[in-house]
Amino acid sequence: MPSRTFNLRFKFITGLVVSILSLGVCISLIMYFHINSIMESEISQRSQMLLAQSDAVQDYVKTELRPEMFATLPEGRFVLKAMSSSYISREVMDRLNLKDASHYHYRRVALNARNPVSEPNAFESGLIRYFNENPGAGIWENTTQVKGEDYRLVARPVAFRASCLNCHGDPEDAPGELVDIYGDTNGFFHTEGEVGGVVVAGFPVAMIKSPAKELTLQYLMLYLLGIFFFAGLISLFFDRLVMKNLQDLSRIFKTRFSGEAEQGIIQKLAQKDEIEGLIEGVDELAVCLSDARTKLEDHTQNLEKMVEGRTLELDLKARKHLGDVRLFVDLINGFNGALTVRQLVSALLESVGRRYKAEDVVYHCMVLSETYYAWKPREEKPELPLKARDLVWKNEVLFLDRTLFIPVKSLESHWGILRLVWKHTPDPEELDTDVLLALGQQVAVLIENIHVFSSIRSQHDMLQSVFEGISDPLLLIDEDCRIIITNRAGHDILGPGKKAAQEAALRAFLCTHVSNNEDCSILNHVARTGQSVSEEIYTHDDRYFDIDLYPLPRRDQARLQMVLYARNITQEKQMAERMHQAERLGAIGKLAAGVAHEINNPLGVIQCYTDLVRDAVTDKEIVSDIDIISKHTRAAQKVVQDLLALSRPKKPISGTCDLNQVVSQGIEVFKAQAVSRNIHIDTCLSDNLPRVACDGTILEQILTNLWLNAVDALQESGDTITIETKPAESSQVRLRIADNGPGIPDIVKQRIFDPFYTTKEVGKGTGLGLSIVYGFVSELNGRIVVDTGEQTRFDIYLPTVSSGTEPFDRKKT
Repeated sequence: MPSRTFNLRFKFITGLVVSILSLGVCISLIMYFHINSIMESEISQRSQMLLAQSDAVQDYVKTELRPEMFATLPEGRFVLKAMSSSYISREVMDRLNLKDASHYHYRRVALNARNPVSEPNAFESGLIRYFNENPGAGIWENTTQVKGEDYRLVARPVAFRASCLNCHGDPEDAPGELVDIYGDTNGFFHTEGEVGGVVVAGFPVAMIKSPAKELTLQYLMLYLLGIFFFAGLISLFFDRLVMKNLQDLSRIFKTRFSGEAEQGIIQKLAQKDEIEGLIEGVDELAVCLSDARTKLEDHTQNLEKMVEGRTLELDLKARKHLGDVRLFVDLINGFNGALTVRQLVSALLESVGRRYKAEDVVYHCMVLSETYYAWKPREEKPELPLKARDLVWKNEVLFLDRTLFIPVKSLESHWGILRLVWKHTPDPEELDTDVLLALGQQVAVLIENIHVFSSIRSQHDMLQSVFEGISDPLLLIDEDCRIIITNRAGHDILGPGKKAAQEAALRAFLCTHVSNNEDCSILNHVARTGQSVSEEIYTHDDRYFDIDLYPLPRRDQARLQMVLYARNITQEKQMAERMHQAERLGAIGKLAAGVAHEINNPLGVIQCYTDLVRDAVTDKEIVSDIDIISKHTRAAQKVVQDLLALSRPKKPISGTCDLNQVVSQGIEVFKAQAVSRNIHIDTCLSDNLPRVACDGTILEQILTNLWLNAVDALQESGDTITIETKPAESSQVRLRIADNGPGIPDIVKQRIFDPFYTTKEVGKGTGLGLSIVYGFVSELNGRIVVDTGEQTRFDIYLPTVSSGTEPFDRKKT
């Protein structure tokens, strides 16, 4: 793997470096030629500057120095070093060459030159010819060899002007000193405009090439350094971005393709670089995958046939097992609808027979009595073979002569044998031993459950009968007052409606003495202590109940459950109250009889003597005093008469009266007192009331005592007394006298019918009024009810003539 990694990296980096190097060489060549062109332009400009310098010297000599010298010197004189432009320019340029003659080339030559040094060579002669042949050419520039070295030269023609002919024209016209120096041949006989020489200046080509080569080589060296640095970076990124992924891909190939052929291909990948190996590997793997796909398709076709055969086989087994499942489901359904063992067995015999396609199915019970149950009717009892009897104690089935015996037993009990009979020998594959044994166990479990459920049902029915037979309300509730079960009598306190309304009514029943913001102490006490509670409660509808709450053990239930037993003791309370009242009246009657007997005679004597004294006395003041004595004596006698009325046996009350008529007459009598006390009388008398089985005078006494009691109870003027009559239940009528006074406290309410009990001031009441009312109502077989809500109401219930109720007769008791 390392060699292959080096191979790929080397190829990639080498190719990249060669490409970049080729690019660098191209750029270097372009740079070289560009610099060379720049240097050629520079040399051309320098050469032209040399020519310009030479021309400037000559122009200075011709225009300034030579005319000045001619004017200064005597005629015929000629100073060569001051007046010859060629000499001066050559000397100036030669002195310039003294600094570094190798850096430039300068020559001024002419045909038939006076100085042999200025004679042109062949190259220079050719330039003179060129300029003569091309009069319009002002300058010539090209590269040529000078002394075996390439130079870049610039040449300018030298043409003779009119001022030049003084020295280069006719010798006779030339200065004599010039002729003496050079003779009359060389340098003369030139004409105006003739090109007789050239000025050549230039620099060696080496001045161009050397700098260009140096700069190009320097750039190329820097470029190579950059290439090596760039190649290093590329190698680093190549390893990170390419080589790592290729290595991961190779590892995937090794781990994912574990076949022999695939491993051989992967071994070949190591002999080449990654890309080539990957291409070949993928190609060969594609071939392998194609072959594998072909094989897989062939295998799939074969597999489909195998699966189809296996599916058919499994389908047959599934149908068999489905039949077994349906059989067990039928057994459970038969159990749900069965009430007895006979019903259960009859249903399961048919299901088993249909499942196994048997001719007959018989269940032999081997518990207590050996009875049997058959699917189909039989005339005689089938007998069990001895071997089959022994199956009850074994965990196996028995097949004898197309008859199958299955033990019906559970882990706890052995019940009997299930016999299946066929006309023809059944398929053995249809008879799975495990399923048959499970069938026997299931039948045994169902029989056990039937027995258990029968026992539970019997106990439930008995308990339900006892539960419903209790005449008092009996409920099972939880600690949140939710009703779990109740008997019929429980609806007496729950009332009609849905369960939520009944639960609200139950909570109101148990918590009548609790305000809305308080918890129900009875339920809380049982839930907190787990102890039973017995308490007497009084409901808003004037009923008394004795309630008992018995908490049940929690066991597995999360919430506490308790039994509520409520006994209506209203009649007992009323009976006890009447007995108590009767006992008090009896005791007081005996006392009153003795007191009345001892007081009545002295009161008669006092009254007799008071009448005698009144007849004998004429003084009005004394008569007034006697009248006061007589009044109070009669009042005392009235009290004695009332006491005697309580203590003496009553005469039978007979007669009938119209209740509304008696009330109307009484109201007429009460109006005067009502007006004086500013009392409003409100009446509501029902029409068509039946006659009351009571004498009118007795009813007047009852109405009068109740009226006086109501008047005494009113403390402020403007109060109201309501008198109402209406039919009541059980052939009775109700007389109601109500006032909106302060009401009667509970402690006083318990004693209001006691003789001599009064809350009035001394001298304002005897305490016998309500006692007499109570006595009269009792003798009439009626009843009196007192309510002290927003109003104080006395409700008198009296029997009517149509009810057939006879007035109370003491002689009959």
